[in-house]
Amino acid sequence: MKRIKRTTGAVLALASAAAVALTGCSSGASGSTVAADCKPAHEGLTTITKGTLTVANYDYPPFSYMENGKLAGVEGEVMQKIADNECLSIKLVTGDSSAMITSVQTGRADTTLGSWYRTKKRSEVVRLSQPVISSPMSVVSTNGINTLEQLMQEPAVGAGQALVGADELQGLLGAKLKLYANDDAQFADLKAGRTQAVVLGYGAALAQLKKNPVDGAGVKPLSPDERWSPTVGVGQTNFPVNKDNEALGKAIDENIDALRKDGTLKQLAEKYGFDPSVAEPGEPNLL
Repeated sequence: MKRIKRTTGAVLALASAAAVALTGCSSGASGSTVAADCKPAHEGLTTITKGTLTVANYDYPPFSYMENGKLAGVEGEVMQKIADNECLSIKLVTGDSSAMITSVQTGRADTTLGSWYRTKKRSEVVRLSQPVISSPMSVVSTNGINTLEQLMQEPAVGAGQALVGADELQGLLGAKLKLYANDDAQFADLKAGRTQAVVLGYGAALAQLKKNPVDGAGVKPLSPDERWSPTVGVGQTNFPVNKDNEALGKAIDENIDALRKDGTLKQLAEKYGFDPSVAEPGEPNLL
């Protein structure tokens, strides 16, 4: 179903990243406590509730979801590690995906997660973090579609209403493109043959195909094509914060950089079925 993101978060010096010690202090999701002797990597961070990181969340595996009362998924585990490192407990504020960015913008949440791409439009309302992982625009089909040209030849194609560049894709495909409110519906149509392909971000495509198997279907990243901008700049996920909380944003940046440097991001990507290369998304970009 998702997404892509821009005021590029400043690229932090390696010395700063290395200074972030990744020693957890046993914070947990939804109101758990933090050890009294925990020493945060960054002193004096301001959050909505002192000692708590309020996170707008909705289940979006394999990026973020709840499992046995804890945050799971590649981004869920990264967020938990950041909270541990800053001696913050996590409070989840759940809701519809459409409310996540707004919650951060309006101060109801400190940050959010769930494959939010770095986009120019989002950069205008929230402060975007360093990239967490990359998630290229991809196609689920039974005939190995991996180019926009092939996609345009199909009689019917499905995509989520919130997909980055959906309007642009609609202009290319016209009536062939069917927009869906949720992934289950679009995969049901793919399975029934009412559509021949579904367009999603890479991670979402892997997760949804596993959840909604279609005989003979596979996932292929789309080759870059200037006619559809989301294929040219690969989507990079991030943890946005309110524009008025630069200190928290920088702390998140440095934690992400440190987790990448010590190999944790790569390990988590592999754990949740991603190609390990997604943990090296390159320089921050905006879709």
